[in-house]
Amino acid sequence: MTSPKDGRSIRGRGSRRFRRPAAQGVAAASLALLLVLGAGPSASLALVRDEAQAEPPAEPARFGSLGKSLLLPGWGQLAEKRYAKGVVFLSAEVLCLVGFLSYNHSANANYEKYQSAVTPEDAVRYRALTEKYDTWRNRVLLAAAAVWVVNLIDIYAIVKNNEKKQGALRLGLECGSWPGLAVTLTYRR
Repeated sequence: MTSPKDGRSIRGRGSRRFRRPAAQGVAAASLALLLVLGAGPSASLALVRDEAQAEPPAEPARFGSLGKSLLLPGWGQLAEKRYAKGVVFLSAEVLCLVGFLSYNHSANANYEKYQSAVTPEDAVRYRALTEKYDTWRNRVLLAAAAVWVVNLIDIYAIVKNNEKKQGALRLGLECGSWPGLAVTLTYRR
């Protein structure tokens, strides 16, 4: 067993080895201090820049809102804090789906009555009701599709507008070939 002061591994119970976290923290702090003091700020920023360039930037949350609205109309608007629009799209879609299920149930019930009709007058009446409910079911389904499409167009416009606002003015730090830092201000239309 070694002394915990020298930073080497020590044995605890059984055969497990434990590292002293303080020694690892001191080593990391020493390395950071050497980079900042010894090589200068431009070298340390160059390391940060190289690491940033090595990994591609993550896709912004733009598709997140679009994806949410693609799955459930109104969800993307709610994610973008457009609560009134989100509730309207969500409510319209839910009403259309409830109407679809209701008309489909009524059409199926009348079709069963049509099949079991005894007199021709009952058969004609139930067949007409079945066709009426089928027509309304199809109209409500078309309305649900229209709500979905208008929802996607709306969230696309919201996301594009947010991109323009975010990309207009940008402030950053750059490290050039000289030893030092540069503050950049970029304006994009």
